[in-house]
Amino acid sequence: MKSNILFITVDSLRADYCYNHKKSFVTTNIEHMIKNGTSYTDSISCGDGTLIVLGGIFTGKYPYHSGIHSYRLDTEQANFLTHLGKLNYNFYSTIPFYVGVEILIANFLKKGTDSNIKSQFESKFEHLDEGYGDDILKRLDKNNLKEPWFHFVYLADLHMSNVTKKMEAPKRFDSEEFGENKYEKIVSMIDYWLGKILEKIDLNSTMVILISDHGDYVPINETREVDYIPEFTKSVGVTKKILPKFLWPMAKKLAKKTRAKVQEKNFNAATKNLTELEKRSLRTRAGWYLYEDVIRTPLIFYGNHVSKNKIIKNQVGNINIFPTILDLAGLPQMDNEIDGESLVPLIEKESNISSPVYMETASVEKEELLGKAVGIRTPDYKYFRSRKSPKERVHLYDLKNDPNEEKNLANDDLETVKNMELILTNFLTKANVEQQPVSDSEESDMIEYELKKLGYIN
Repeated sequence: MKSNILFITVDSLRADYCYNHKKSFVTTNIEHMIKNGTSYTDSISCGDGTLIVLGGIFTGKYPYHSGIHSYRLDTEQANFLTHLGKLNYNFYSTIPFYVGVEILIANFLKKGTDSNIKSQFESKFEHLDEGYGDDILKRLDKNNLKEPWFHFVYLADLHMSNVTKKMEAPKRFDSEEFGENKYEKIVSMIDYWLGKILEKIDLNSTMVILISDHGDYVPINETREVDYIPEFTKSVGVTKKILPKFLWPMAKKLAKKTRAKVQEKNFNAATKNLTELEKRSLRTRAGWYLYEDVIRTPLIFYGNHVSKNKIIKNQVGNINIFPTILDLAGLPQMDNEIDGESLVPLIEKESNISSPVYMETASVEKEELLGKAVGIRTPDYKYFRSRKSPKERVHLYDLKNDPNEEKNLANDDLETVKNMELILTNFLTKANVEQQPVSDSEESDMIEYELKKLGYIN
């Protein structure tokens, strides 16, 4: 009989809060899954934004092949969701109100038959402890699921609140027992609900996959990098009255560049007395940086067909997740050519082999659909730089001797920079995705509204 598949994505959950972390918070259920399943402790995300990452995971392709961007959620690429439908799986999804994910899933599913799309459910609740958790439990009742099933569950509690623009821990978890900061307390809360979810699952017939789309910076205070963006509303209005209409695009571009420079100046002045790690904690994703904070993510397989207490330390990419699911479940792979591959050989036979992983930052601006930075990670080095030029904003870190990425070696180790750039260039030459059109205007406006609510743009 085909294995059921429960696919849980925890937005913004960092790997170091699951493995070998000095715990001041509670992850009893995550630890149980690790001990009784197979985990990949060096799993690297292909990006730092939810939509480009899920696009990569569900197609098995890097963003430059999937064609998925923050404002472009449709693609001609084959995907694993419709592939499972062809294998007679029944598809279910449970998500909080998060329009980008909902549209992405719907776009994937419309590529195939809808005969096995049993139920897509969007909860009216945003967070687990306010009602969303109970909605998930009701949805997982065996009477509501027709076997074999694939159920996608998305948890967004580690995101900033749509209302307060801050990370909020529920009252019953807002104590030192559950963590030293809000991030830790919310991780403890998510772990509690994971336990409740797993109680609903028959592990003899269900494979559970726990992942994160990307990590995030855990701030040392409430002020973030985006809080230093200056307001140019009045000056833009005056400019439009003075300048001819054909000069508006140029003026807008200049204002944007000026605003970015002022923001960086203000941020640097406000954080001059902080260490590099403290300063980094106040940054936001979808910018210029691809630190471990945002691209190293948990990857845990648990339940049916999964080996117990298996820790894989090889570097792997998250575009390999679905080929691995299919391999473990004894299901055929997609016929289409993809960038990912099954990780099962790493389980069956120990190996030191780790392939380089491509990564890029997301964009939250309609004018620039592609993110600002691209990079490459090997087990030994992290390299990233401006997408537009290999000479701008170059970063190189020795991950073995400098795991916190505190010393940028870009100006000191030119030979390694050259070698890493060659690897990165090899990936980029395969790219067939340019500045493609955005989704339709209504869909695009909805995504922009959601990004504003989540604090990415003002």
